[in-house]
Amino acid sequence: MQACRPLDGAQRIPGVQPGARLLLHAEGDRAVRAVLERIDAIEALGIAPVSVSPAYWRTLANRLAARLPLSEYSAERHAAWQAGRALS
Repeated sequence: MQACRPLDGAQRIPGVQPGARLLLHAEGDRAVRAVLERIDAIEALGIAPVSVSPAYWRTLANRLAARLPLSEYSAERHAAWQAGRALS
């Protein structure tokens, strides 16, 4: 989930204020295991999953829905995301 600003379109989720965008939803054993493996791989890189690019989580969600292999998150991709954030 990604926190929203007051005027953003948001989904209400209990316990999350003021609301959030759902970046990734996994249902079923296969999908949940695949996502948890991606999270473990991200943590193995020394990257906190909360600091990963929101676009990556949306990409995982789309690939899960299409039953495609999940893409890897790399230190290079993370550095590019951080550099882009610094410019905005």
